[in-house]
Amino acid sequence: MFLLKQFLKALLLPPMPWLLMLLAVLIFWRRTWARKLLIVVFLLTLVLHSGPVNYALRYPLESSYPPLIDPTQAGSYDAIVVLTSGSIAAEGLVPFPSVDEHMFRRLDEAWRLYRIRRKPIIVSGGHVDPFIPAKDENRIAREFLMRWGVPKGDIIGEEESRDTFESAVESQKILAQHGWKRYLLVTSALHMPRSMLVFSRRAPEPIPAPGDFSVGKFELTPFDFFPKEGAAAKISASIHEYIGLVNYYLRLNFATG
Repeated sequence: MFLLKQFLKALLLPPMPWLLMLLAVLIFWRRTWARKLLIVVFLLTLVLHSGPVNYALRYPLESSYPPLIDPTQAGSYDAIVVLTSGSIAAEGLVPFPSVDEHMFRRLDEAWRLYRIRRKPIIVSGGHVDPFIPAKDENRIAREFLMRWGVPKGDIIGEEESRDTFESAVESQKILAQHGWKRYLLVTSALHMPRSMLVFSRRAPEPIPAPGDFSVGKFELTPFDFFPKEGAAAKISASIHEYIGLVNYYLRLNFATG
């Protein structure tokens, strides 16, 4: 099921839909509807990769939960759970293991919260791609926290999960093992609605502590209507979250077993 989900994700997320539609245009070019489809693809690419539409898609997700500036105002809690993103192994031309921008910001927020109130940090997330060998992704993230001064004994690695749903299930096992209930849940602001949806059902009681915000003040200029180089990644991430919300809602409410 997980492998099927990964293939469906690759088909549904940009740029694959645009490529499939362009392929249909090429194959059926003599048909009238194919030429109309080409116009649709052009307009979709132009609109979805513009600043205003990108902002409109990301804002509802990132504004769902405010940042937890002062965790002492959240009451008592037992731990901090931070969800992994992308880790970069030391291979090829990469001399040292590292993490991607989103993972860095999540870890930075967990570290900030830890310094205010020292609680154990559970780093949740393991290897995702089944076609390549594991590269100690979770360990790389944990080592960043230790590099910043978090004692090794205050860090717990959970590397069995492959997605957010499994992270909730596996994190709950660790929380139950230690008798912990309330905890801070740290992930990207864009990712927090989907995370809270599943964690609140599979690993209660999470306290949202989003980091990695990307939506700033809305400022519109003529250049914002032109497609930008970073828009493709942002639009893909936004659509991924909306599809994930629907998927998790259906799994939590209608799936059996």
